[in-house]
Amino acid sequence: MPESVPVPLPAHAAAASEPLLTVGGVTAAGAAVLSLLVAFGLPVSADQQTALLGLVAVLAPLVVAVLARGRVYSPATVADLLARHR
Repeated sequence: MPESVPVPLPAHAAAASEPLLTVGGVTAAGAAVLSLLVAFGLPVSADQQTALLGLVAVLAPLVVAVLARGRVYSPATVADLLARHR
């Protein structure tokens, strides 16, 4: 009988169950850091602040998608892994 290769089962992760909370957290953290830097004297105009916040709003979902991709499984993949595990 051939030896089976162990298949890792998906683990529960916050990014897998609530990815929007993670996106919101990254966006909020970026906005908070920008606000903190401005409050401590970083010379940034209102237009520059708007542009930086726009950049954070666009990049946050991309960063979360890259980081969370390895933790999110489709239902078909989970069913296949469980069927092979039994």
